[in-house]
Amino acid sequence: MFKAKSIFFASIASLLLGTATTSAMAADTTTTEAGAYAGLNIAAQAKYDHDCLGSVSCDNKASSSGKIYAGYMGVPSLFEGVNVSQGVELMYYKVGSATETFSSLRRSTSTKGLGASYVLQANFNDFSVNGRLGVAYTDDKSSSTNYLLLGGAVESDQHRFAPLVGVGARYSLTKNISLNADYDRLQSDHTGAVNMFSLGVGYKF
Repeated sequence: MFKAKSIFFASIASLLLGTATTSAMAADTTTTEAGAYAGLNIAAQAKYDHDCLGSVSCDNKASSSGKIYAGYMGVPSLFEGVNVSQGVELMYYKVGSATETFSSLRRSTSTKGLGASYVLQANFNDFSVNGRLGVAYTDDKSSSTNYLLLGGAVESDQHRFAPLVGVGARYSLTKNISLNADYDRLQSDHTGAVNMFSLGVGYKF
């Protein structure tokens, strides 16, 4: 299932990159400058990597999820005819709960974290694409209820460092405001990972 999703998101990234390249070929210069930025994204879809094996019902789509982030992008340099910027980004994310139900067990999981990433961005006038690689400090929570045992739910709260990977696209509406689309793969101790696709608005200072 993850392989199919990876191919899907890779196809989207290729399409966006192709559009951006076409736009870049039609323009002579790029006006991107160094500066700080921040943004807010709401998840259009966030799914846990539940395998669902042996479950009576499996809801791997997370409830309300999203992220806020801030970063700094350096002055772009020309590489193979493309203006490329490098930067750093901090991100706080929260992924809502999803539930698996077995014959005698019901388990709910959620995760949140604070991440820091290196960002590599290709700029094409009003359009840009980026890749992000970093590390996150995660807070993974799980609540399990065994119907055959008394005592109520058993809760688990685990903290750890985990890799953080993402890709994104930006379209500038004005000099300061942009529309953003991001894909983030967020690690979760209880399910392996969460795949989150989010949309939002960014502001460049």
